[in-house]
Amino acid sequence: MNTPAPLKNGINPFLQADFYKTGHPFQYPRGTNKILANFTPRSARLAPVLPELFDNKIVWFGLQGFIKEILIDLFNREFFGKPASAAVRQYQRRVDNALGKGAVTVDHLQALYELGYLPLEIRSLPEGARVDIRVPPVTFVNTKPEFAWLVTYIETLFSCESWKPSTVATIAFEYRKLLTYFARLTGSPMDFVNWQGHDFSMRGMSGLYDARKSGAGHLLSFTGTDTIPAIDYLEDIYGADSDRELVGGSVPATEHSVMCLGSKEGEIETIRRLVTQVYPAGIVSVVSDTWDFWQVVTDFAAALKSEILARQPDPFGNAKVVFRPDSGDPVKILTGYFCTDVSSVEDAPALAAARRDGFEAVRDIATGLTWRLDDDARASQTLREAEVKGAVQCLWDIFGGVVTERGYKLLDPHVGLIYGDSITLARGRDILVRLERKGFASGNVVLGIGSYTYQYLTRDSFGWALKATYAEVNGEPQELVKDPVTDSGVKRSAKGLLRVDETATGYVLRDQQTQEQAEGGALVPVFRDGVLLVEQDLAQIRERLQGSWVCPEPGSIDWMRNMKKMEKVEKID
Repeated sequence: MNTPAPLKNGINPFLQADFYKTGHPFQYPRGTNKILANFTPRSARLAPVLPELFDNKIVWFGLQGFIKEILIDLFNREFFGKPASAAVRQYQRRVDNALGKGAVTVDHLQALYELGYLPLEIRSLPEGARVDIRVPPVTFVNTKPEFAWLVTYIETLFSCESWKPSTVATIAFEYRKLLTYFARLTGSPMDFVNWQGHDFSMRGMSGLYDARKSGAGHLLSFTGTDTIPAIDYLEDIYGADSDRELVGGSVPATEHSVMCLGSKEGEIETIRRLVTQVYPAGIVSVVSDTWDFWQVVTDFAAALKSEILARQPDPFGNAKVVFRPDSGDPVKILTGYFCTDVSSVEDAPALAAARRDGFEAVRDIATGLTWRLDDDARASQTLREAEVKGAVQCLWDIFGGVVTERGYKLLDPHVGLIYGDSITLARGRDILVRLERKGFASGNVVLGIGSYTYQYLTRDSFGWALKATYAEVNGEPQELVKDPVTDSGVKRSAKGLLRVDETATGYVLRDQQTQEQAEGGALVPVFRDGVLLVEQDLAQIRERLQGSWVCPEPGSIDWMRNMKKMEKVEKID
């Protein structure tokens, strides 16, 4: 006799929660008929942002995805669309087995199942808006009195699905700010900024769905991406259409397996074949540090100069070979060293003075060799000439280029550089500051932004939390507030009914509002009783976001002040 296969659990939405949520519907006072909650970024204390550019605002993004994929599709498929025997009893089995039989009853779920939809109203600020810290971009309230418990029950599910897209969108926009500022400062083409931050993060993210949503957050600020499913997500969820608009794009690029198969001895021939036969036109990116990066950007680049310059433009006018270093210190490899001459590497006072004056290397006049300075100002290992120059100057010395209207050198459009290993906002800042000090435009490099940036984040990066601030018990209003005496004040919640107003300088929260006051303001209904009320598309969100910030005047920021306090960062593989 064949034993029937056990039924799979699937993804019952009411089981996508912390266990303690299952008891809350019974813990609220009898007669609790309304609860209002909000989701708020409470603090930027742990956010990996640059103080020179961060203005205490987050980018609000991802709610429409949560509504469509979870509140509508998932709930309809895995709860309302199933027989009650499957939807409700599955929940009862799980809580009985884990908490004890009868510890949690299911009458409230049976009643919701019979209702047939989620009796919730969600109000939100527009996605792509930059919202001030401690201002809630979204609120939740029940629309039927018997289901007040639902507002806080979905906290775990909403939080784990929603903090990340908004956080990544915020960090991506901080990169865009940085790149925009230096493009203006050095006269680089502003259109290039759209491509200058490139998403390399997918392989290091916490699964496919994380990569899709986080990659979509990146694409609010940039068009460069290697995360293909982020484009699908924006088409499916945010009305994008890659037939009509540029959602995201990339270029052909090699990896180490390609270079290794050509052999170390045949590396230059591998590059020649790639740039003249496989990709005779357009952009191609060549990983260049499989063996000796400095040989590639000096000897090999010089030997291939005529062939690189002879490559034909694609329909977009591009004919660029991009060299990609992929190891070492990104700052030093791209920008080289600041060095001075000394009479001898044994001249201790001269070495100490060089270190004190901000030099990182010294050139020994007696031998002609350049030495890197240790932290204690002693000369240590010798540096090759190419290392001292840095990759940008190496390519400039071979290919030349133009001088921008701001007086900075911009490489010939047939060559460029992209660095995607361990790039952070701080390292990006250091690269651009040092290039500017050496007289090079920011547009000489593309920054590959990987999972070290987009995965080294937590809910606490911006202190996201969902808290109830208002309730009614038997129709009597109660203002709720969390304000622990053991806390610094970060966890203090708003109180009562809420209103958010848009002002000339940002969004402002007003709590303890009257019912009439709370009906107004910038929070508008976007979901009610199972129905999406407002749909926004990618083009609208991009326009809103990119129009929300005015770049500081070139030269107005003292970058060196914070660079002098730069912490040492360990190399990441």
